[in-house]
Amino acid sequence: MRESRRDQVTAAGARTLAWVGGTLYDVAAGWRSIPLDGSTGTTRFMGYGKQFDAVTVSPRGDFVALTSSTGTKGLLLAADGRVIREVDRSYYHAEVYRYPLVLFTLPDGRTAIAHCPTDYNRLEIEDVLTGACLTDSAGREPDDVFHSRLAVSASGRYLLSAGWLWHPWSCVMVYDLHRALTQPDALDSPDDGLNPQRLPGAEVSGACFVDDDVVVSTSSESDEPVESDELAPTMLARWSITTGTILWHRKLDQTAGDLVSIAGNILALHQYPRLYDANNGELLAEWPDLPTGDADSSIVWDKPFSGSARVAVDHVNRRFAVTDGDHVTVIHLDE
Repeated sequence: MRESRRDQVTAAGARTLAWVGGTLYDVAAGWRSIPLDGSTGTTRFMGYGKQFDAVTVSPRGDFVALTSSTGTKGLLLAADGRVIREVDRSYYHAEVYRYPLVLFTLPDGRTAIAHCPTDYNRLEIEDVLTGACLTDSAGREPDDVFHSRLAVSASGRYLLSAGWLWHPWSCVMVYDLHRALTQPDALDSPDDGLNPQRLPGAEVSGACFVDDDVVVSTSSESDEPVESDELAPTMLARWSITTGTILWHRKLDQTAGDLVSIAGNILALHQYPRLYDANNGELLAEWPDLPTGDADSSIVWDKPFSGSARVAVDHVNRRFAVTDGDHVTVIHLDE
């Protein structure tokens, strides 16, 4: 898989890129469209405020969430731009790390949101449209995890959190969403079989799903001497939820940072985009001319415009957009 062509356009101030219905938008700027032919786009609204600097789109494109990466406020929007409702997260260390929120499809077809509306370590699932909490339960005792960079597998079965533990130490956790709908405490602590956190001997730099497997990148820092069954620093690895084993791992020249899936493969976003084969970790392509910043964990402080915040993936049309805040480049991938 390689770049087949690219489009480059000027888009001053573009920071919240999202593909909806095959069109590229800067959502926070009032759904400003970004035509790839360089023509002037249109804007639906005046904008939602400069504090909103990150965007998430539901799998079906029917809802969009805007969040303040290192703030406490979010907006749930319909695909036509209407504000459905506001959401919040705990203020506790919110200025340090990315807002935890993901949109996904429930088994009955409704669009849901997974986020942490009350406590930094308590995951909840809600109906996006009504706000009804589907995991409200007394007596829950969640692990002491700062959830962040949430993602849901394509099947809608599993939830991934690539956040951090106190002191701080970046980690990854995986939860069974289907089980959580009947047993909410399944979101409090992952089962042993769903816990890739026991594998790394280095901090987790990024993570994403490929099918129902978890791909993990590790940072350059190690916590202690690496055991034979642990992942070393600066690695990329694919972990199977089904077997609880590492399918492959590969040593890299530099950390991969934030990870997102695209066309069945893996896009790494530390410093610039690099495309890796999901079957073996082989480097397929890279774009050093497209800077994506130095983020290598969920902890970004006052520099959230980095890594996944600069990129929007169009899964249907095998392309991704990268913004530097003034220009947008769209990379089209071949078959």
